[in-house]
Amino acid sequence: MLSIERVKELINDPSLSDKEIEEIRDGFYQLSEVIFEQWQAERIKAKKAEIENKSGEDKS
Repeated sequence: MLSIERVKELINDPSLSDKEIEEIRDGFYQLSEVIFEQWQAERIKAKKAEIENKSGEDKS
């Protein structure tokens, strides 16, 4: 997990409080989890389609 100090460096906005930085960091972690889960779902779907295509080719 990124530290508050590291996030402050990345955002580079001294007007933000530690609490605001923490909320931004937590939001990024939530967003990254959603993106990762979507990627996994798409990968599984693509693998299933590939298997179905191969089994369809075998029957031809």
